Order: sequence, then C-alpha cells, then structure tokens
Amino acid sequence: MLPKINPEMTPERNNLPTRWQTVIFRNYRMVPTQRIANVLECTLEDVEREAARLGLRAGEGNMDWIEKGFVTVIRNNWYLLPYEQLLTLLEDNEDHLAFILEKEDFLAVKMGYTKPVCDKVVYAPLTEAELAETERLAKIIRELDTSERVYFDIYRNKEDCEPKYRVDSPFSRTVHPYLTPCADPFIEDTRSHLPDELLDDYAKVGINSFVVHAVLSTLSPFPYDPDQSRDYKIRRKNLKDLVERAGKRGIKISLYLNEPRTVPGDKFKKYGRPELGGRVTANGSVSLCMQVEENRQWFYNAVKDLLLEIPDIGSLGSTNMGENPTHCLSSKRKGKNNIECPRCADLPLHRASVDVCNLLIKAVRDAGVKTTVSCSTWQWTEEMVENGFKELDPAISVGVTSEWGVKTNVGGIPWSVVDYSISHYGPSDWAKKVARVAKETGRSCGMKVQMSCSWELAALPYLPLFDLELEHLRAVYAEGVRSMSLTWTLGSYPSITFDMASGFIDDAENFDLDKWYEKHFGENAKTVHDAVKLFCKGYKEYPFSCDLAYFSAKALGVTNRWSLTPNNNPSCMVSWTFDDIEKYAKPYPFEILVDQFEKLLADWNKGCEVLATVKDNAIADELLLYARVAANHFAAEILHAKYVMAKRNLPASKDEMLEIFKEERKLCLDLLPLCAESTMVGYEGSNHYFYTERDIIEKLVQLDGLEKELDNI
Repeated sequence: MLPKINPEMTPERNNLPTRWQTVIFRNYRMVPTQRIANVLECTLEDVEREAARLGLRAGEGNMDWIEKGFVTVIRNNWYLLPYEQLLTLLEDNEDHLAFILEKEDFLAVKMGYTKPVCDKVVYAPLTEAELAETERLAKIIRELDTSERVYFDIYRNKEDCEPKYRVDSPFSRTVHPYLTPCADPFIEDTRSHLPDELLDDYAKVGINSFVVHAVLSTLSPFPYDPDQSRDYKIRRKNLKDLVERAGKRGIKISLYLNEPRTVPGDKFKKYGRPELGGRVTANGSVSLCMQVEENRQWFYNAVKDLLLEIPDIGSLGSTNMGENPTHCLSSKRKGKNNIECPRCADLPLHRASVDVCNLLIKAVRDAGVKTTVSCSTWQWTEEMVENGFKELDPAISVGVTSEWGVKTNVGGIPWSVVDYSISHYGPSDWAKKVARVAKETGRSCGMKVQMSCSWELAALPYLPLFDLELEHLRAVYAEGVRSMSLTWTLGSYPSITFDMASGFIDDAENFDLDKWYEKHFGENAKTVHDAVKLFCKGYKEYPFSCDLAYFSAKALGVTNRWSLTPNNNPSCMVSWTFDDIEKYAKPYPFEILVDQFEKLLADWNKGCEVLATVKDNAIADELLLYARVAANHFAAEILHAKYVMAKRNLPASKDEMLEIFKEERKLCLDLLPLCAESTMVGYEGSNHYFYTERDIIEKLVQLDGLEKELDNI
C-alpha cells in the first residue's frame, strides 16, 4: 500500500517559471527522455528543446538512475509529481513501488510517511514573461552546469577474476557491502553491486563477512503471498553465486533477517486463513503468529530448504524486534499494538523472539550445515536479555550495538546515544551488560561498532576519524569482544579505515597506530596524523541526539529547499529538513546547537589546513577532499538553523537573511567543484545520491528568487 496523501503538507516552492520546467530540470539526462515526455504529455522534441532553453547540456538518460539511483529519483519528484506521473517516470506499477518504499531501508519513512498533494504537471507553451525569465535563469544555469561528472562510476568492471587477496582470521569483521541494495539484492546478478574487484578490495583491508538484507518470502516459496516468491529460484541462484565468489576470498555471507515479516492485509485475506494471523499493525498488515504450528512449520521449512540448496551461507542474523513489524510481540515494547493477538498477549516479551531464533538453529542442524545463528538484541529490554538468553539455544550467539545508551554531556546538555555514533563511542553500560549475560549463559557476544561514518554525516564513504575509531575498538576489546560488525548500510566503502580496524582486531596487543600511519603516508605520516587529531578533537563536540542525527540539515546539506513563508512539514529521516528546529535539534536549544557545530567546524577547518600541506600522496588527497565536503555539510547545518530562526523574525531580520543567503551561495559554489572530484561525494548505499550537482544548481536558482522575494517584504 502506497503512503497516504496528506493535504495538510506545505506545497513545494517552485524555483523555475513553471512546474513542468522543474520536471525537466530534475530528470533530464537522468531518466530516459521519452519518459519525461510521457509524464508531461508532450513530444520528445519538446523536452529536448525546453531542456536546451533552460541551459542544460544535451544528453541521453542514464538507466543507472533507475536501476541504482531510484531513491534519488523518487526523492526529487516526491513533492513534484502525483503518484500516477511518478509511476510513469519510473515505468513501474503501484505494487512494486509500494514494495520498494517498504523494503528499501524504510524509504517510505525517509519520504515522511505520507505524500503531499501534487497537481498533475503537463507541458504548455511559455508566456512572454515566462520565456524572459527562463532566458535569464538559463544564463546562470549554463555557467554552472559544466561538470562532466559520471555518477555511479564505482567498480565498473563486472568481469570475474582470480582472487588477489584472501582473509584468514578467526575474528569476524562484518560490513554491509557498499553498493548492495536493501530491498531485493538477489533478484539480479550480484556482480552488478558486488563484482570481484570490490570483493578483492574488501579482502585487501581484512573484511571477512558481509551482512546482506534478505526477505525469506523472496527466497523460499511463500503461501501467504505467492507473488513475492515467484522468482525465488532466480534469487537463490544469484545468492549461491555470491557465496561462492566471496568464499574464494575468505569472506562469508550473513543474511540479515527481519523475520517473520508481516503479510499485507489484502494478501492475507486472499491467501491466508484467519486462524493463522496474529497482531494486526496500524497499516493493516498481519503478523504470522509464532504460536501457530503451521506458521512455525512454514518458517522452519523455508529456512531449511534454503540451506539445503546453499549450504555455505555463513550466518543467519535474526533482528526480530527491528523496525519492520515481525511476530506478534515485535512492537509491544513501544505499546503500539492496535489489536493484541490473544495467543501472545500474556506471553513474556522474549518468548516470540526466542522461538524465532531457536527455529533458525533447528533448521540449521536438520539441514546438516555449518551456518551459524546470531540474535541481535536491538530494541531488546532488560527482561528479554535476562530471561531470553537462558532460553536461547546455547549455539546461538548474540549481538549488541556498542554505542547504544552511551551517556553524553555536550554543551552542558545531558543526553544519550540511540543507534550509531562515532563522536560518542561505547561500549555503553547496556552493551557491557549484554556481553556479561551472554558470557554467563555460555554464548559468544559480538558488538556492532560504527566505523567510517555514521548518520551524524552519511554523505561520504568515510571520514578521517581514525584515532577516535581506534579508541572505540580498544574499549570494546577490553570487554573481551573479538568479533565485530563495523558498519550498517553506511560507512562501508573498503577504505583504509577497515585496514586499521582489521590490523587492530587481529593483533591488538602489538598494534602501533604510528606505524600504521607510516605505512599509508610515509614521510607525511606525522602531518596527516596531526590533521586527524584536529578532526577528532572537533568531532567530539558533535551535539549528538538521534533526532539530530536523522532529521537535521546536514544529510542534504546546502540542497535543502528554503522558502520565506512558514513550512509546517515535518523533517524527514536522512532527507529533507524543514522549519521544525525544535524537533530535530532536540534536546539542544538553538544557541547551543549552533555553538557546538561552530566549535566542531573550527577544529575541522584547522585540520583541513594542516592536511592541505601534504603533497604527492593520493590517500591524503582523498582524505582532504572528504574533509572539505564534510566541512561544507557542517557549515550548512549551522546556516539552516540560522535561516529557520531568521525566517520567524521577518521582516525585522531581512539584513540577517540576506547575509545567510550570501553564505549559503558561497557553500553551494564551493561544493560544486568538490563533487566533480569524486563520484562518491554525496553517495550512500541505502539513500543513493543525497544530492547531485543539479540539486546544488537548483538551490542557487532558488536563492536568486528568494532574494528578489525578500525585496518585496
């Protein structure tokens, strides 16, 4: 089911003379031109002519945006096109778009749960006034749209090759592969996102385990919605191929399972039986109750059959209290049950989660394979850990997020970490307790630590924060933990960060950070290390909160859209940020938020100055590029907060707003050439490109219009 239309949402400000021009501007040279013509109900020649009139360089659409960058395409058109035209642009159907929005790492949540009212957009000849304004703006666009940057130019070689590296270590270092999608990663040949060249680069830096999203109903026959499992044999073939290719390099494949998934209400009504259903979620989907033997049998058989066909799957990782609703008790911790399952309502909270994990290990044993089973304690309660660990099969290991619950005090504001942080690292008291109870019940415990980057700033493959990350690794090692998950979907590019982490995990007692710097930077080692120390010093000032990490302006940076009129839209997770600063900055008041980011930025800019003195070192050049882009995002965070507050005080704040526009324009112009230096600037695996150069140009056009609008206030 597609997200609902919300008539209360504030419409998007149009930055070009007409909305149909915005459709062309945002999609030309991205999606096939004929699709744009189909959306606007005009000819191909109309689109080509009007694109040129807007100042855009001629070119063909790039199917990479549909296949690998669809999140960006959907985000850029969410406020612009109604569903019917969005589906035309994507050449998709409603059911598949709903599947993508739900399964592609909560894309619907990133779009704000709902969709604004969007009127149909069709082509119409320009008026004389619109034509004159178009010609004026086209001069600006032509001057800016000069880069020949190739997007998705990451690991283009899809040919098989003999392994160059092999990892042999008893300690697991798990990451989510950099380019691998979250919704349906096995529907196509995995060489499209995990070619041998990328596998070799992971092995080179010591990574020996991948965690990849898997939906069981797409990998095994699913009686409750046969459409989902129609191509399960294709997916198994592609999964088996990946297991074999990765295995040659000593890399194991772990399937990330949020199971058992709920069944859409209409599908359950069609294919299921009422007695098999459990809790009904807010959107009408039905949980498969784990107290019903028929459901348990399906789950067990689906896993066992998969393992019999692909016996070398390394691990099954169960996250059954995750954000996806699963069994009947999966959201009871939040008190969000609209309809309690009568079979489960009085059960202890740990019961269903333990049952799921124990069914997994039973399927493993009965299949006669060496696959391991791990149970994530994400969103588990103390009761679940204390009592659930006693009932989990002894062979099941457990995992915990190291940073979860770490106490912070930034700017005099006490708070704590939820999810992932590099600025404030663990292990927390909670993580230590999980590790202790695991040891007491005779099972191993792995910890999730966040390397490279976090939702604090995710628009880069990694940040130069090696010293902070090593402090985290040392603290986790001190708790007796040796196997670690180093990333979630973000931060997983095979950078030197993982080389450092692997070197430490394999030989913690003898690891020498200075020698590691010398290995990569030679005679420039001390200079690079001095710069990194400044980055780390500044980053410790980060005013962490989960709301700020997910909802504040630094995800899209300067490409957040502005207006001079109030905007009541709620900010979206790692997407648009609007005017609700009290929500996204919580618990930090405006003054403290700005002050902390200014402290961070001051040290960060000093680090950039030091790093800029290093010559003739490609890795140092890469560090400097990403550091400068990061500084741009931090500065944009500050300016967005100032913009929100100044807007509330118009017209008295006109001069202040003009200065904010001037600084924002400079950030845009600084970011454009940085984007051109690397295809990976702005990219993250589960969000695709947070922005493109075209988005930056549109912001500059927007600022031009806002200045004129401000003159009339």
